Amino acid sequence: MTASHQLSLCIPAYNRPRELERLLESIAQQYTPEWEVVICEDQSPKRGEIAAVVRGFSNRYPRICVRYFENYSNFGYDRNLRELLDRAEGEYCVFMGDDDVLTAGALAQFARGIEGQSVGFLLRAWKSVDAQSGHELEVHRYFPSDRKFAPGQDSIAALFRRAVFISGLVFHRDRARQHHTDRFDGTLLYQLYLVGHLVNSFPAAYISAVVVTRMIGAEHFFGSSGAERVNFSPRNLLPEHSVRFVQGLLRIARAIDEEVCSGVFDMILAELAVYSYPILEIQAERLSKWSFCGYAREIGRLGFHKSAFFWVYFLLLLIFGPRAVGSFLRRMKGLLGSTPVLRGSLGSRR
Repeated sequence: MTASHQLSLCIPAYNRPRELERLLESIAQQYTPEWEVVICEDQSPKRGEIAAVVRGFSNRYPRICVRYFENYSNFGYDRNLRELLDRAEGEYCVFMGDDDVLTAGALAQFARGIEGQSVGFLLRAWKSVDAQSGHELEVHRYFPSDRKFAPGQDSIAALFRRAVFISGLVFHRDRARQHHTDRFDGTLLYQLYLVGHLVNSFPAAYISAVVVTRMIGAEHFFGSSGAERVNFSPRNLLPEHSVRFVQGLLRIARAIDEEVCSGVFDMILAELAVYSYPILEIQAERLSKWSFCGYAREIGRLGFHKSAFFWVYFLLLLIFGPRAVGSFLRRMKGLLGSTPVLRGSLGSRR
């Protein structure tokens, strides 16, 4: 890698050769020499097809710096993120899921977001699109305009839940590598541990430009690695999987509270509960009303039951259904231009 490269686009690849090719083509349309592309294939059944896609892409676009690695075993999502941080050589790493794509001008927006700033973490806006029809579903803009965040507790609480979706998240590579740990392998949320540590010590930033398109509806392979099997199952999203996912969120939040910022756990839990609609909606679409009540009870027991917002979302979904409620909320966010800032308190859990 030449000294001109400052940024690494990091892709954990697993079993999606066609989707990976689509992502790479979205990169090719806007690539500049300041970037490198780093791919870590995680010993998937389609490793040969993925390698062929990367070779073909490199042959078509020889000017693009592509570095491809094959893991010696199936590391799983969380460990593969650490592998990418170790393999990358840029000052900053931009993570991209292999089934998502960059929007036009995204690379320039990322470069602008970190230019002249000593940020540890950069958040972005994104949009979701139906993978089958290509229909745009929603624009996810957390704040109406670009923002900067001072290090500390308030910024951790504000950014933690907003970093669950990995694509387009930017981390200072060397600072992130200082916090390597396998304690959270299998949660699918290792990036949140990094957010807690980096945002506690360094400024963070948000760019309101939509730079990533998330393709909704494609099958997932979480649960393929040994570390993930205890929590998840490939191609399935059962209520118990969702409960374990939320438990993982809270486990990492508790670790951040204990290691770097006492008191932030309660703030994170309050944020998660106030914005808990997606956690409820995903199972409301799949379950009978009776089963959905049981699922909500399990989530509530994790601490969400103390939030009035949680129960309002639950009742709206129970009475009107996810299609009607989701449509209404999307229209409201569209009119506002971003997700509204809500406030709620759960009281102390200490």
